Amino acid sequence: MTDTQVEPFFDATPLLDTPAALLSRLHTDGYLYLRGVLPVADVAAVRRHVLAVADHAGWLLPATADAADPPADPHNAVWDPAPAYRTVHRQMWTHRDVHALMHHPRLLALLTTLTGHVDVLVHPRKVLRAVHPRPAGAAGASAATGWHQDFPEIQGSDNTLTVWTPLAPAGPGTGALAVLPASHRGGVLPLRLAATAVGWEADVYPQRAHTGHVSPGDVLIFTAHTVHRGTANTGRSLRLSLDVRYQPAADPVNETCLELRDEPFGWDSVYDQWAARTADPLAYYWQRHTRLDVVPYDTRFDHWREQTALTAGERRDPTARRALEITAAYSAPPAATRAATLLRALPTPRNT
Repeated sequence: MTDTQVEPFFDATPLLDTPAALLSRLHTDGYLYLRGVLPVADVAAVRRHVLAVADHAGWLLPATADAADPPADPHNAVWDPAPAYRTVHRQMWTHRDVHALMHHPRLLALLTTLTGHVDVLVHPRKVLRAVHPRPAGAAGASAATGWHQDFPEIQGSDNTLTVWTPLAPAGPGTGALAVLPASHRGGVLPLRLAATAVGWEADVYPQRAHTGHVSPGDVLIFTAHTVHRGTANTGRSLRLSLDVRYQPAADPVNETCLELRDEPFGWDSVYDQWAARTADPLAYYWQRHTRLDVVPYDTRFDHWREQTALTAGERRDPTARRALEITAAYSAPPAATRAATLLRALPTPRNT
């Protein structure tokens, strides 16, 4: 965050008993940092599962999985969208505890207050992030996600809120989130190519950002238009976190927020791994909202990103590398095929 004044998160925890003040803070800053919302024991159970899968995959140094902060094996680091990463990530993500944590009654009660609606829809597509550390100056894309907004991806309701929570302590240098206070007031912002984890970032040059140390059980809540980023993980351990979207059930919801669009399996294959299978109350829970206004995905954002990446790739612009990797992995032909071809023609990145 060069040339950006970095300040600590505003701690809104004392406002939990005064909903009007809590809502005022959210409307002013576009985010809330709240301590101790989720039970630490429940978060720890999810973390144990994720680390067990990581250990079995060889992502951790031998005989360290039971440590309080097990170090990642730098020789077995893999990154999304590599198939080796996605296979392991799927095993982490499908576990019931991962999904149940983000339906915790404390969290749902809080989101009822913040949305002003009793009937809150929890997006079924929870996002689990397990990010390997990457030393500063290493070749390839930055481990940071770059400044971005959630709305171009989730679309649907303008009233959607994201809840981000770490499974392990996170801070500057180990993947804590950073937000730009009051950045939600400008609507959807234009994007630019960037050598970040997702290939693009919002076209902003922030003067002030908020970040800090966040512990398991803490949550960061922000609007769909709040500009934020995952900071680089240059530590020694995996950066582990969950983020989930919540919205009034009466508002429009994008169809892709209910589907497993990026995965080669469906919800049945997820629930078949749960003890109660489809009888589980969390299985297809969103279908019990009988009047969901499901709207189609607007592809204009994706088309712009694809074309920007392909055009830069044709110029052999090295800043297009990550965007081309994402396009090759997630877009449909012919964009994916063209992106893969252009990737092979880009100069090989070198360590600096």
